[in-house]
Amino acid sequence: MIKHILTLLLSVFIFSHPINIFSSSLDSQEITAIKLVEKIHNRILSYPEMQNWQASVLTTLYEMNKNWEPKKKTIIEKLITVKNKIRKEHILRATEFDNNEIKDKTAKYQAEAIKFNKNNELNQAQGRERKKGRHRGMDLSREELFPFGENRKNDYEFALHEDSWIDKQKAYVLETRSNQKSSDYFEGKYYVHPETFDILRAELRPAKKPGPLRLLEMHIDFARLPEGYLVIEKAKVRIHVGLIIKNIRMESEEIYSDYKFFD
Repeated sequence: MIKHILTLLLSVFIFSHPINIFSSSLDSQEITAIKLVEKIHNRILSYPEMQNWQASVLTTLYEMNKNWEPKKKTIIEKLITVKNKIRKEHILRATEFDNNEIKDKTAKYQAEAIKFNKNNELNQAQGRERKKGRHRGMDLSREELFPFGENRKNDYEFALHEDSWIDKQKAYVLETRSNQKSSDYFEGKYYVHPETFDILRAELRPAKKPGPLRLLEMHIDFARLPEGYLVIEKAKVRIHVGLIIKNIRMESEEIYSDYKFFD
């Protein structure tokens, strides 16, 4: 059951008080953490909202040993469609590679996707929102990914680090620390374009690890499309659950492509 939940998690993945600053390093342009947070938030507000869209997703799912070496690999090809806030997945193909064996797991993942889609439709029909902290893949809200708006930023402290490079692009590095030690909040580092203030990458973890969860790390690369949308380009997740009799370690990588937008 735990492995099934982990597979669902991995198959798939913005107050009223002054902002808190636990570091205030400056770069040559004298930008501060608080200024950078404001610029990022304004940039996010400039993006068109993604309401109805579709993307192709290639998921590679690994079961790992204690040394974080792959024991088994599953490659899943799928389409993700979001329409009227309802997310649906259509599995095209799923192939498992276990030692020298190759197995077709398409039917298994299609059945899981059908159940997931029905639950989303039912929740929408009954006016229920997704429970916090329960995600399938990169199914995070904008506020969970980007806690820089007035309704969220006072739950965080922000700090600037030395500039870094992302794919030959120099970037500001902004660290976030949550004041709410809860698995519903994420914290980590954001890599930000110094001219456009687009977020290039986010490296996130829950502010508190729930239950037997020992590790959950997410690395998400973003791209801005010609249409103006900021979208996920690639996402990597590493998870470790420690049980009494067994430790489960898994990794996934999702590559998003062929975004389409609908009215």
